[in-house]
Amino acid sequence: MTAPTVTRADELSTKRQIWRFFVTCGSARVLAVAALVLGVIRLAVGDFGRGDVIAIVVTVAITGTVEWIIHRFLLHAPLDSWATRTLGTGTGHHRHHLDPPDVEWLLLRPLDAGVFITAFGAVTAAWAVPLMWITGASIIGGFLTAWWCAAIGLLHYEFVHLMQHTRYRPRSRYYRRLDRHHRLHHFRNEHYWLGITSVSGDRLLGTMPDRTEVPLSDTARTLGVTEP
Repeated sequence: MTAPTVTRADELSTKRQIWRFFVTCGSARVLAVAALVLGVIRLAVGDFGRGDVIAIVVTVAITGTVEWIIHRFLLHAPLDSWATRTLGTGTGHHRHHLDPPDVEWLLLRPLDAGVFITAFGAVTAAWAVPLMWITGASIIGGFLTAWWCAAIGLLHYEFVHLMQHTRYRPRSRYYRRLDRHHRLHHFRNEHYWLGITSVSGDRLLGTMPDRTEVPLSDTARTLGVTEP
């Protein structure tokens, strides 16, 4: 497949164009391979049972809150914060807010995607292993299912985030709502609407008000700094 020459997401206006571009992106390929490998390993381990159900339910339940925490405390971290100086997460996201459709800062770089999926594995182990032990479920199987779900979730995150910055408008009510909320985050007030693939974190943590109740922010693009 020939990769479309695209440097800005707003050059894409149809679902077909978005998919054709997405499958050529480094982050998408890294995450797709990670999800495939984890899925194959999970199948090879076997011992399916209630641990898999628990892993899937918990992953779906915490997705919105995890997105909210990462967005608020890592991506929106001040440039002089420990998180930005050590992890570099804030720098790229500041550039993304300055010019949201620029794909260089919109999507993860392949190395960053690998780092994220590895970190997700560690975080997933921290909650999945004790939970599987407490419930008497297969520890390895449940953990692998949870990590596989995290990989799928991150791949979904990348696609949805790309779609939200294109000229395409989703037909489904669910994705239209996500699209609208993310645009409000970028162009109305950066302190609200922090979810990308889920609004549950915003609902839980009080950052999904009616748009008429939120003032237009002067720092939605700069995140309060002059230069990224």
